[in-house]
Amino acid sequence: MCETYGVEPLALNIKLIRKYLKIKVLEDNVQFQDHEIERNHVHDLIKRVVSNGESHSALVIGPRGCGKTTLINSVLGQLESELDLENDCLIIKLNGLLHQDDKIALKSITAQMQLENAVGDRVFGTFAENLSFLLSCLQSGVDRSCKSMVFILEEFDLFCHSGRTQTLLYNLFDITHNKQAPMCVLGITNRLDVMEMLEKRVKSRFSHRHIFIFPNDNIKPVDNLKVRLIQLLSVPLSLIRKHGGTKKKRGGRRKSMAVTEEEMEVELNDDTIQYSVPAKVLARCRVDPKQFQEFDENSLVYWSSHILSLVENKDIVNALEKLCYFTVNEQIFRNILFQVVSRLNETSPHIDVVGFVTIIDNTVGPEHRVKVLQSLSTLELSLVIAMKHGMDIFDGQPMNFEMVLHRYKKFVDKNSSTQTVPRPVILKAFEHLQELEVIMPVRSTDSIYSMNETTTSGMQKEYKLYTLAVPEHDLKEAVKTSKSLPTEISFWFNSEIF
Repeated sequence: MCETYGVEPLALNIKLIRKYLKIKVLEDNVQFQDHEIERNHVHDLIKRVVSNGESHSALVIGPRGCGKTTLINSVLGQLESELDLENDCLIIKLNGLLHQDDKIALKSITAQMQLENAVGDRVFGTFAENLSFLLSCLQSGVDRSCKSMVFILEEFDLFCHSGRTQTLLYNLFDITHNKQAPMCVLGITNRLDVMEMLEKRVKSRFSHRHIFIFPNDNIKPVDNLKVRLIQLLSVPLSLIRKHGGTKKKRGGRRKSMAVTEEEMEVELNDDTIQYSVPAKVLARCRVDPKQFQEFDENSLVYWSSHILSLVENKDIVNALEKLCYFTVNEQIFRNILFQVVSRLNETSPHIDVVGFVTIIDNTVGPEHRVKVLQSLSTLELSLVIAMKHGMDIFDGQPMNFEMVLHRYKKFVDKNSSTQTVPRPVILKAFEHLQELEVIMPVRSTDSIYSMNETTTSGMQKEYKLYTLAVPEHDLKEAVKTSKSLPTEISFWFNSEIF
């Protein structure tokens, strides 16, 4: 592949290709694939609100990473070309992670409506009064009609927290129910039981319109990832033609190309496979599209053939299958592609198959256990180290809490800088390790302390036997890469057993 015609221009253009692909992989949340029925449903709801002054509410439900937010952004992008959204509609976005508190939510709504000056120092008795005043400020004309509004509520289930009254949801749904103003309220959530979390008064005003988005069952997950890999890592030739580039003759390529000329023509002319980053995304990223006029067409043809050859590589296909067993979350897949793209440079202008597979393995494999160990508190990790040393001394035999506590205290006594922790706190940390399955209870028949029943029955919890459930190399990696672990604990782990 490296000897094929086009490799030298590719090396010269790799910085631009890398920059373009980073934007495409991370920032492009407008392009949406599949789920045409659901997309048309959302499109119809918002269009009727803006064009006909109707009011609607709906919930968009699906697992994380399936494209719920991208679907709505895609619909809004399409409506901007069909309607005058900027003048005829207000798009207000709230997030349950940020706007659970009604006062914070009202401030954000006021700011997005650009009515801070109108509100001024006014004091309102209730949430409803404040919202009614904001709506009155938007009324204009002889008929006092109000501008259409679209409320998009991310993490909708967090607005339904049982410890808070659902005042925001009640008032928004009440407006759509009573038709006080043309409004569309779209909730986005991954909770299938979200309706059970709503108060009765909120349920009575909700339209009970549910739009479900699930991974496409008509295509195998691995085939879907292969298509997305081509879509996200391709730089279309239309980018050059759009900016006035001249088409050059693609002659002289050797017959050793992994993809034939006819296959290349089909792929390069298929806009559904190779799409360019929308202009609005480039504008949001403050990137001048004219800089991509410097692309050389030969290098883009070569790059496209390189991407198409990747999806035929058996090692990459096997790695993608492994990833499908782990997750179908597209955002995780995009993060993997971002790491792959970030490794491109002038000396290595190709995507390395071994590096690609390694990134997927680090995402899917034992990395999960390392991350669990890294998430432990200093006390919990110290107990794991104490247990590891104790099991080394006793030839892998399981240990109980008292034995682990003895070794931990022995370490604390030798290190004056280590803070003394009360016994109940240490016991609680030990129990948390069991909940995380870092340590596991064992059958007494598996140890030298043989009985006829498990150690977890009929015995005080301080004396139940446990064994480490994580490999030593994962523990070593967690200690090595932990950024907040005290130096003396790292030294203790690597020191000789005492």
